[in-house]
Amino acid sequence: MTRAGPRAKTSPKRKPAPPQTQEELESYVPYLVNRLSSFGQAAQNRRLSANGLNVVTLRALSVLHIHGTLTVNEIAARAFAEQSTASRAIDAMVQAGLVERRISQADQRRRELALTPAGSDLLHASWPAAETHFEILSEGIDADDIAVCRRVLLQMIENAKRQEP
Repeated sequence: MTRAGPRAKTSPKRKPAPPQTQEELESYVPYLVNRLSSFGQAAQNRRLSANGLNVVTLRALSVLHIHGTLTVNEIAARAFAEQSTASRAIDAMVQAGLVERRISQADQRRRELALTPAGSDLLHASWPAAETHFEILSEGIDADDIAVCRRVLLQMIENAKRQEP
């Protein structure tokens, strides 16, 4: 097995061009990542809906569980959600008593959000559904292959971050 260098090319012999067949499209890694994301998120939303959650809400609860308090913009960035989507989700979570708004003790201008005990309970009750989702996605895949996939995806994420302004 060879390993591509840091700037791997699609093909050294031809100019990159759009796929000519459905098979070519379906073997294109960026297409596969987006397809997995789309199908995977829809399936995970169905699974989480039993607890009244969706992926954005689960991610928001998770990052608040980890970080304690965050602003709406910080939650949006860490939960991979548009600011407006995160804001609507947070408003719903506040109304449901899952998170609470606070004024930062360090900076009175800063409005923070924190997980409530009810939010923490819901996160813990819902996490097994997230684990089940991953178990289904990774069924039949060797643990070493999962480790390689994780490493490759993390590197791709870092590469994408370097492209951000």
